[in-house]
Amino acid sequence: MAEFTMKNETIFVSVDEHASEIHSLKRFDNGIEYMWQGDPAFWAGRNPTLFPMVGSTWDKILHINGKDYVTGNHGFARNSEFTCIEHSEDRIVMELKDSEETLKQYPFHFCLHNIYEIAGDTLRVRNELTNTGEVPMPFNFGYHPAFNVPMKEGESFDDYRILFDQPEMIDGRETKELKLDREKLAATVILTDPKSSVYTLTNGKTAVIMTAPDYPWCAFWSPRAPFVCMEPWYSHTDFEKVEVPFEKREGTQILEAGKTFRAGYDLRVK
Repeated sequence: MAEFTMKNETIFVSVDEHASEIHSLKRFDNGIEYMWQGDPAFWAGRNPTLFPMVGSTWDKILHINGKDYVTGNHGFARNSEFTCIEHSEDRIVMELKDSEETLKQYPFHFCLHNIYEIAGDTLRVRNELTNTGEVPMPFNFGYHPAFNVPMKEGESFDDYRILFDQPEMIDGRETKELKLDREKLAATVILTDPKSSVYTLTNGKTAVIMTAPDYPWCAFWSPRAPFVCMEPWYSHTDFEKVEVPFEKREGTQILEAGKTFRAGYDLRVK
């Protein structure tokens, strides 16, 4: 397990082989660390890749081809050891392949590449998931990045908000702003079929700007902690009792043998 870094004149990024998590995203001019540092007193995670499950099924079991499989909440990628297969000053590629251990939890052959690239003040996160088996592969996929709030000493959690670039329905009304209500965020706020492509976590001074278009769901979560997650998902946890095979769940993607699924988002910091 090792950590790999990238930097340019504006930002510094580090990515660890464990879970392929971003450990740091900083600007040089203000010294701010934007990424949550994984304090287990609140949440030990930082920004896991959600695969092959987003959240969990109603009964915590993946029912696939008449057999039952058990994987942890949000799948196993978040706890897996990736391998860095490419590293330069502006690009890191992490790889995870199926193994004896993953096949116990999920009976499919795959190759997952997490690709990180920097340009100016922006970190681009891209993923390529290839079905390396011979049968169609059902899967869930999503992201779970967490950001420090407040971002700077002397600031307050309550000063921050999330801005949408399009009106969204929150609590039965249209709004372009989500105030950071600790109780609501602890329960998770989820947008279904969001119109927005850009989500800005800001207090009007410092900000993380996430560009994530065309996701069927986007969730916001903070367990009464000094961070906020902005989570674009292609799939979702079960919101109510569901009794269908894994491949028929709402949001489950089906990837044909030999094909590649691509996803991603951008993070701009200021």
